Amino acid sequence: MKNKIITMCLIILTLTGTSCKRWLDELPINTVTEDQAWQTGSDAEGAVAAAFAIFRRGLSGLTKDDTPSTTRNGSWGDYYFWGDARSGDWITPNNDGDWAAGFQNHLIQRTQLEPMTNWRLFYRAIEQCNLILEKIPEINNGLTQERKLQLLAEARFLRAMSHFYAARIWGDIPINLKARNVEAIGREPINTVMQMVISEVDQAIPNLPWQNKGSRKESMSRGTKGAALALKAHACMWLKDYQGASNAIKEIMDANIFKLVTMDGLRTLFDTGESEEVIFEMYYDVKKGEYSDYYGHIMTYYLTNPYTSRGDLSLAVPKSKILEIYPDYARDKSDKRVAAFFQSIDFSVSSSELRPVFPDPLQNGERAIMFAKFRKVKDRTYNLMDAPVPIFRYADVLLLKAEADARLNRISDALENLNKVRERAGIPLFTRDDQPVVIDEILAERRRELIGEFHRVYDLVRVGRLHEFNPYITAQGEKDGAGFFPVSQEAFANNPRMEQTYYWQFNQ
Repeated sequence: MKNKIITMCLIILTLTGTSCKRWLDELPINTVTEDQAWQTGSDAEGAVAAAFAIFRRGLSGLTKDDTPSTTRNGSWGDYYFWGDARSGDWITPNNDGDWAAGFQNHLIQRTQLEPMTNWRLFYRAIEQCNLILEKIPEINNGLTQERKLQLLAEARFLRAMSHFYAARIWGDIPINLKARNVEAIGREPINTVMQMVISEVDQAIPNLPWQNKGSRKESMSRGTKGAALALKAHACMWLKDYQGASNAIKEIMDANIFKLVTMDGLRTLFDTGESEEVIFEMYYDVKKGEYSDYYGHIMTYYLTNPYTSRGDLSLAVPKSKILEIYPDYARDKSDKRVAAFFQSIDFSVSSSELRPVFPDPLQNGERAIMFAKFRKVKDRTYNLMDAPVPIFRYADVLLLKAEADARLNRISDALENLNKVRERAGIPLFTRDDQPVVIDEILAERRRELIGEFHRVYDLVRVGRLHEFNPYITAQGEKDGAGFFPVSQEAFANNPRMEQTYYWQFNQ
């Protein structure tokens, strides 16, 4: 690990070279030796910005630029496949074999899915954070004590965030809190990981601001008190610490920094990320020369003509499932989210022309309805894919608090926050007060509100109910770890302490 920082610089230069052109205002450290690299406040700023850039790259997924052994020339927007694909809600209208295999939890047989089993980039982000926490305390040139403490808190938050995100995907994972590891690291139980996440967040929160400098989306793409509290609440839910989750979200609510925007405001939220509802997101800003072209953004697979030149759809939610998820729309078309999240395109128009959008979002029958929650300009190009990648937003934490309060049998508090989200959607307030029914309704509302935002699989795995919605996973299989991704064979190289998830030892 002698020249670890040089290695990290090469990684960062690779990560920022092709699919996204520039991120934030700080450049990664690119000096000659480690001693020279950590000298000034500018070095510190660049190192933290680089850590967030690596994390964003990790969400998109591995490419040949990251490891020659991978099968993909470009990333696929893996955050969708980890958080949504296996929920039972999605189909592949163009019958793509890789997507179908993912839906069916055949995650080892398909070579093209193998990069999704590799946690390499999450641990690169963690290693960068570890270096920051080791080196920045020694920097005094051009760095105030207040700013130093904030940057260290951001690194601690991101280290916790990276462990949390990886744990939701793989379950038990290694915990790495050292800048230089010479010994093999084994996997720790997911509860231990979540406890570590909460401890890290509690240390970071006092030195994090509620908002950073810059635009709203720039501010909410870095460490803030709101992002850290939302992370803590989610980790508490995995530990069944419902009081801890409720308390963390109450702090967010009491700060009056975030709010539910109007239905019209959701368009801005999903198109640009410039919204008072955003708590934490990764964003692309084409005005700064950064975007994800063709590969790397899930919009590539959601959208068709007139947004891109694709003639058909790769990923969609079928009409019967939409009507199941949104019963109020099925009954009287009252749920405004269906028209906001889905579109029917006139496929009779030649793919060489801009196809019109029908007024009825479900006009195209069972399989040809476009999921259009995230959109781009109608120009049929594959560039300028600059929609944000949301991680936490206000509706998410309101519903999470509703679930926590319902599990604590504080039903009136739960209904208050549940109904804030329902009211915005234009559907009747929920008035049942029996605890199991309220909990089920809150989970159903999270499904409606957050569809396609990479929460559904994690919610189902957290409560042990993925098998109820994915017919390819059994109750016993879920107990054995079928809800988590298998660990890539790369993690086993020269590591005798590494073990495969029990389910994936027998389901190749």
